[in-house]
Amino acid sequence: MAEPSFRAPKGTRDILPPESGRRRALIDAFAQQAELAGFGEIMSPIFEDLGVFKRLGESTDVVTKEMFDFFDKGDPPQHLALRPELTASVCRAFAEHRPTPPWKVWYEGPQFRYEQPQAGRYRQFAQVGIETLGTDDPQADVDAIALGWHFYESLGLREITLLLNSLGDPTCRPAYMDALRTYLSDNAASLSPQSQVTLERNPLRVLDSKRDEDAAIISAAPLMVDFLTDETREHFETVRAGLDQLGIPYELSPRLVRGLDYYTRTTFEFAADAL
Repeated sequence: MAEPSFRAPKGTRDILPPESGRRRALIDAFAQQAELAGFGEIMSPIFEDLGVFKRLGESTDVVTKEMFDFFDKGDPPQHLALRPELTASVCRAFAEHRPTPPWKVWYEGPQFRYEQPQAGRYRQFAQVGIETLGTDDPQADVDAIALGWHFYESLGLREITLLLNSLGDPTCRPAYMDALRTYLSDNAASLSPQSQVTLERNPLRVLDSKRDEDAAIISAAPLMVDFLTDETREHFETVRAGLDQLGIPYELSPRLVRGLDYYTRTTFEFAADAL
């Protein structure tokens, strides 16, 4: 009888030497920068109660389509899920253990999303990241951005572009969302079929579209920065001033958004042809 032939499950892969060594070196480099900036490591479970991740937002693909969820063997069984990202787990740990704020932690580890595998995208993937909880000081945003900048510098990456935007907060976002929803609804016929569906669930995520047929509509959409309150505008200006003081260059990117519901105020992204 022939031996059974087993392969890594669809959407996963084995990381073998020497790639595994390069991956470990990258994690170590990030850990060094995070520790220098005052962040301590958190190690959270790979699976959590499903409710922890549902708080990401019922309109997101992560919650509606991409969760690896299952029931355990308890009585009654508990509905669990493999973590699709780590921020929600960190927030759960913060609420459970109540550490003294501000709480600065860094993490690394595998995450899981049930999505169609493609080049560079797997159902099991790894991330490194940081979180600062228990403060709304704009300096926390400056520190997070500076850590990322210095991390990329430590890897020898020089041609890095920092994109910066503000998503406002719950005091000013509703007015913006109303304006965006009205504008997109008025132009829905010109949107791609996929973005028409997204519009019904979360208008903000339409701005994430990279489809050619959506480009013209997105380019003329209302901007969040035009709806900021005095308080949120001051927060954003303070972040910009902090980056200027550190000599970290950036480009304002008013259409840089994030689809997960918990994002507020400063949002940023590092872009580079080498990445």
